[in-house]
Amino acid sequence: MSQAEMSLSNAPVGRPYDHFQIIRGIACLMVFLNHVVGLLSNGIEKEGLWYDPLIIPLGFPWVWLFLILSGFLLTKQFVDGTTKLSSSGILDFYKRRCRRLLPMLWFVPLLLAPLYALNVWSPFLPAFSLAKELPVAFALPWVPYLQEGNPVASVNSPVWSAVLEVHYFLLLPLILWLTNMSCRAMLSLVGLWLVGIAGLAIHVVTSGTPAIFPGIYQQHLYNFGFMLAGCALALTKLRSFSVNRWWPISMIFLLIIAVQYLAAYDLNIALALLPIAAVPGFCFLVLQANSNFQTPVPSSFRALELTRGPPRWLELAGMMSYSIYLLHKPLSYIAIAQLDLARFVKSPLSLLLTTLGTGTVIAPAVVLSFVFVENKFRYRTALQRSHTAKTA
Repeated sequence: MSQAEMSLSNAPVGRPYDHFQIIRGIACLMVFLNHVVGLLSNGIEKEGLWYDPLIIPLGFPWVWLFLILSGFLLTKQFVDGTTKLSSSGILDFYKRRCRRLLPMLWFVPLLLAPLYALNVWSPFLPAFSLAKELPVAFALPWVPYLQEGNPVASVNSPVWSAVLEVHYFLLLPLILWLTNMSCRAMLSLVGLWLVGIAGLAIHVVTSGTPAIFPGIYQQHLYNFGFMLAGCALALTKLRSFSVNRWWPISMIFLLIIAVQYLAAYDLNIALALLPIAAVPGFCFLVLQANSNFQTPVPSSFRALELTRGPPRWLELAGMMSYSIYLLHKPLSYIAIAQLDLARFVKSPLSLLLTTLGTGTVIAPAVVLSFVFVENKFRYRTALQRSHTAKTA
């Protein structure tokens, strides 16, 4: 590794916490729990128990948090001048984002195809089909999704949000140019989106229709407001609040718990109402984070500082969140089927232990994919960004 690469990848010992990576770590682990606990919990009797709604964490709010973070951090590059809103700056932005997102988007089906061919598969996953995976690899379609052509119908259903991420980053420079990077204009777009979501919520609450999941939930317009909210947040003059104020974070978790019970009562109503509460709640959470410090990916085990406890572990999970997100469901489902892990689930405690065991089984594949696929391109992206910043 070159000296320049080492300087980018080695974080100093005793460095501050990267709050954005910690947030990403929590979000991706909650999505992991949603899918894995959702499958494993079929083997225990939980109906009627007061804590039944809490057993399976909901995944959809955490996907929204990812989108808000993306909007905020990508727009912040343009606000800080790291990336110029010019033809050369936008082209450089597109190159870096393609290197960041596409390698894993292509690698995952290349990993799953031979597993399916060797019959190392799960009955809980659809059959591997090149006709379904090729459009996903090219981040298609752009048109409103039919269920059959939706990325959620592929062997790796969580990939739908990665496809939207590709669409959104391609549109971001255009949106910033059209709004002249005006916070007021961006907030107006968010306001229009909220009006549409409120109208949808009123219709769902009063008539029970339309069904939001899965058809509407994976659509561009339903999710675009979260990305726009992150963009607006980066354009505001607001400064980060004190990171020692834990009460807003506590309020957000209380909101999530309330949503768990609401979703257990009526998932459609929860999906209709929660975006209205999630946008200000998650935006406030982002404002709690210190956006002045974002750690590079460490290149040594010592630089990870994992002995400093859970925050560092969550930070590491945040660094690998894209690999975790794209690999966790198919690999977990395959592990559960091939090792018959569901037979160990007899109670909430055994459910927790089996979930941890499932994560342990797939961890080596996730880490290797991160190191040898995702991170290879991340280093190149980091180096290019450093060179761009120095020559700007």
